[in-house]
Amino acid sequence: MTENKPEEKFKRLANIGPSVLQCISCGDCREQTDYTANPQKWGVCVARDHTSGFEPFFSRGKMQIIRSLWQGKLKLSKDMADVIFQCPTCNACSEACAYDMDNVALYEALRAELVDAGYGLEVHIPMNKAMVELLNPYERDNKLKNKWLEKLDFKVKDANTEQADFLYFVGCTAALTPDIEKVALNTANILNKLGIDFSVFGEHEVCCGSVGKRTGDLKAFNSVATKNYEMFKKSGVKSIITSCAGCYRTLKKDYADYMKELGITVYHTIEFLNQYVKENNVKLKNLELNTTYHDPCHTGRHMGLYEEPREILNKIANITEMKTIKQSANCCGAGGGLKKGFSELALEIAKSRIKEAEETGADNLVSICPFCYRNLADAIEALNSNIKMVDLMELVEQALN
Repeated sequence: MTENKPEEKFKRLANIGPSVLQCISCGDCREQTDYTANPQKWGVCVARDHTSGFEPFFSRGKMQIIRSLWQGKLKLSKDMADVIFQCPTCNACSEACAYDMDNVALYEALRAELVDAGYGLEVHIPMNKAMVELLNPYERDNKLKNKWLEKLDFKVKDANTEQADFLYFVGCTAALTPDIEKVALNTANILNKLGIDFSVFGEHEVCCGSVGKRTGDLKAFNSVATKNYEMFKKSGVKSIITSCAGCYRTLKKDYADYMKELGITVYHTIEFLNQYVKENNVKLKNLELNTTYHDPCHTGRHMGLYEEPREILNKIANITEMKTIKQSANCCGAGGGLKKGFSELALEIAKSRIKEAEETGADNLVSICPFCYRNLADAIEALNSNIKMVDLMELVEQALN
């Protein structure tokens, strides 16, 4: 019996699988130090630094695995999945690659092959099932997405029934996590103070599907993506604002065809605010705080949003940059399903980032991602650190008072 061709056998890898043949196994994705670069480059793979350090745990090894699958030298397995999922898909390896390969696209396609073959991580299954059935991955009643709205002293338009200039896509983490809901509250308060006409879906908001996409469950991802497409189409929205880095990356990049068809522009809240402040000469109070800034991977390396948050932060606080920033920034460790699948590894990666932040002498660690906020805050608590985790929207809200 003739063996299937790779493009027939691996449907998820079919379009991008051959690109792995570009990899020459140079090892820049393992360790890259360049003092002359701007920003300077120090190391690459945070997962490699906190695992055994063996080849499969960083990009060169993962590329060899994909190459060997493509060439019929390896078969999908549970052992393979246990390695491939120990990666936050931060894409630092892609930045280090001389061939400008989209490493994460390859990893996510391989994860999808593993899930299709029944080798996905068991811990991810209930998360993605809840995302489809309950509309959020936290396995909670989606009506709880209304709770934070009840704490506002003004009414927000319902995107299901009312037209507005902007849809605020809150995201599951800010809407359903009590200690992070201030991201949503501060965002709404800022939009209200600036007189921005906006709406939310509230309890009807559907998860963007990022966790499904990152963990290889494309059936779950496509299910919620289709629901969102229908909701966006029905609402007539033309501009979406989101304060979640994961939602931003997903809506702007993974939903690109949908957004183009519907004529929708997607902004991260800070991207929108930075533009609005400039165009309208909005005065922001300098809070005289000593801060350092953490680049989320999904706004940074995945989407190139580096300067906008720094421009806003520079107006309201003092910034001392960490050793690794922008394209070379160390990941917080929460992404790619790592926090759910390998929580201890995710925490260890976050601890390293906190130690790096402490070296700046800053009192506040600022970011623009609820998921980064959550994992870095966990690391601060674990280390008993004195540094404070702050979402940039909290500082902007204070600076507007």
